[in-house]
Amino acid sequence: MSTRPAEPHAPRLSGRRCRQRTIGPGAPRPSALLRTFFAAGLCFMLAAAAAAMAYVLSGREWVHWLALHLLLLGGISQLVLGAGQFFTCAFLATDPPPRRLIWAQFGAWNMGVILVAIGVPSAITALTDVGGALIAIGIALFAAALLGMRRRSLQHAPWALRWYQTSAACLTVGVLLGVLMARGTPWPYGSLLGAHLALNLGGWLGTAIVGTLHTFFPSLTQTQLRHPRLQRPTYTFWLAGVLLLAVGAAFGIVSILVLGWLSLLASAMLLSVNLLASLGAAARPLALPARLVALAQVFLPTGLLLALLATVADGTMGPFVGAPRAALAVLLLAGWIGLTVSGSLLHLLKVLARIKSFTFQMPRPRPTRDRALTATAGMGVAALALSNTPGLEPVGDPAAALTIAVAGLLAIRVLALALRAVGPPAS
Repeated sequence: MSTRPAEPHAPRLSGRRCRQRTIGPGAPRPSALLRTFFAAGLCFMLAAAAAAMAYVLSGREWVHWLALHLLLLGGISQLVLGAGQFFTCAFLATDPPPRRLIWAQFGAWNMGVILVAIGVPSAITALTDVGGALIAIGIALFAAALLGMRRRSLQHAPWALRWYQTSAACLTVGVLLGVLMARGTPWPYGSLLGAHLALNLGGWLGTAIVGTLHTFFPSLTQTQLRHPRLQRPTYTFWLAGVLLLAVGAAFGIVSILVLGWLSLLASAMLLSVNLLASLGAAARPLALPARLVALAQVFLPTGLLLALLATVADGTMGPFVGAPRAALAVLLLAGWIGLTVSGSLLHLLKVLARIKSFTFQMPRPRPTRDRALTATAGMGVAALALSNTPGLEPVGDPAAALTIAVAGLLAIRVLALALRAVGPPAS
């Protein structure tokens, strides 16, 4: 048995070192797992930013698709892969997956994302097919890693896995639909694009985020989940909503889509009850990551309500191609996913930097500055969403400038922490 000491598993920032536990042979440190996926994810996010700038300059739609592909599947999805296994390892108090399994899923995922990024714009079907298959293999290996940790653990913690396993299943079907669309497969019944978006954004990223927030947000506020019994109905409503959206979009049935949006909205409200309870119980001033993650949750029910109204007014494709599409994208992608990911990165990169070097001084909350930055971020997202609402276009330029400024400040802080956390060790 290896005598190499384990490092703290839990993501909480406290002054007390956690009890050390030996790590089995062949297993990496939990932070090494997290650092591997975060480093690749941040590289893809930088590539996505470059593609977004290219789109602004060129206006070519395929560049816009490329930016979203690199950001969501190459960047944020790898944060989910790393954080999902890191948190599961902590919740189950077990060893991380073996190195070979980690590198297999890491290689399959990244190669798949790159091949799809090349195959779709160039219309090379073989590359797209192989890339989609590799992504599917990567998600299957991710699910196998979760299952292996559950089998090794002596603890019974079903919610440590349920959200991530469900999100992996949704992505598997979503990738299949994406490959069918890339091949130009005819589908006269409804919209494969709508079903693809429901499964990839709501099923994969949404399920992973909502599930993680049940434990991650209380750790940010140094509290406990106040209403654990609400997690089951939150999960049930969320999964039902995703499936109803996918079916309703695929077959063009408005009533099913409406039920899907209502189910997701109910889940979001139940989640808010637990998060608000954590905020109310927090004794210390909230740090910037907690403020950003809390703010992000305001945009989830707002976006879901807008999507519901668009479906009732414009039919099945209202939220996807109708007038509210741009505002909905701002609320759910920039507001909810974007701010949640930003706050989570700021927190977890601090943890990685602290583990890498215990001489790294954890920054203390600065309430005045943190409140100002959080408020500015919220105003920027809200104004940008309003500027994409018909009749309110004049606020577009100031809103875009404000949003870009806030995003730039957050990006600088994330990159500075990333250099400490996942960069090469100082000489």
